[in-house]
Amino acid sequence: MRYFDLHCDTLYECYETGKNLRENDLMIDRAKVSGYNHYAQFFALFCGARAPDGVKRARSLFDLPEEDRLDALLSEAKRQFRDNADWLTLCFDSEEFDLARNKGKAAAFLSIEGAELMPTEAHVQRAYDAGVRLVTLSWNYRNVYACGAATDNDAGLTERGRALVQDLVRRGVILDVSHLSERGFWDLCVETEAPFVASHSNSRAVCHHLRNLTDLQFSEIVRRGGLCGINLYSAFLREDGTRGTLSDALRHIEHFMEQGGESCLALGCDFDGCDSLPAEIATAGHMEALAEQMLRHNYLESTVRALFYDNADAYIHRML
Repeated sequence: MRYFDLHCDTLYECYETGKNLRENDLMIDRAKVSGYNHYAQFFALFCGARAPDGVKRARSLFDLPEEDRLDALLSEAKRQFRDNADWLTLCFDSEEFDLARNKGKAAAFLSIEGAELMPTEAHVQRAYDAGVRLVTLSWNYRNVYACGAATDNDAGLTERGRALVQDLVRRGVILDVSHLSERGFWDLCVETEAPFVASHSNSRAVCHHLRNLTDLQFSEIVRRGGLCGINLYSAFLREDGTRGTLSDALRHIEHFMEQGGESCLALGCDFDGCDSLPAEIATAGHMEALAEQMLRHNYLESTVRALFYDNADAYIHRML
């Protein structure tokens, strides 16, 4: 089975804990993903959050001035990819993606989660030059470009946010609306016809969480030929506060399929970015459990392959 995931926070965890992508007790390392015929991953550079009380970290991104945080994470990514170059290749475009796959190496792409990591045009340029090819315009809170759904769903893009959208589209960087406010989503739609993604978002009709997409939002992603990654975080799978299940994930998949999403559904599991996953999925190495669940519910093997890899593969070849 091949597996392409649109979002994880593993690089950020490596930065704050001092762990390595080669071997760790996180959700992604070499051994955990070695069982896939091919593995591809967007590794997010996360804008940062204070660790919960009682959780010790080797260092905190928030201890750095805002203007230094991007460079610290880019340095971490460079070091991790250098130290793991025997099995993992950082890709800037679809040609490098194909080359990595043909060489039998996992393919890594860089993304930014929270555009506050790029407070100036110089930061945008450095991020692009380092290989960042997908940008989530906000995290949970308000920044100079946009506002997160968790803060104010009625707050749209700022003037600087509109300019950033235009700049990223010009560069060929993929726009990501996960975390973005609902107003910001539609403001982005005014600014560009680019087929954007929601890298790690589920259906609000199935689980009424502000981080999930309305049917109207999802239909716009479908209309544009964008991509939506199913998130396995329990809070986005079900509303009652209990641990999510693979059956819950399947409810979101089924709903999106009914909305015409078969060709634009992917996976954005949020590994190392959330604290509650379905019991069957402890790490990225356990994703076959979801595939098996789908096959038991009479999904075609081609549909499972599309969700797990082929849709993301096709999208990357269109966009990069």
